Amino acid sequence: MIAPKYKPLLPQSADELPEHGKIALRAHKRAARKLRAEHRRLGLPIIVWKNGKVVEEQP
Repeated sequence: MIAPKYKPLLPQSADELPEHGKIALRAHKRAARKLRAEHRRLGLPIIVWKNGKVVEEQP
């Protein structure tokens, strides 16, 4: 089987995003900040992806 030829996607800076992309990025950052605060308040670990593995981190 022949491997497909494609160019990998490159990350864009926040300045290069369209307006709806900037809004989505701000919403994502706000949701993550609220989640970290709630887990810290409740003393629960946060599940993150680190070095190719899923790990629990204490906030």
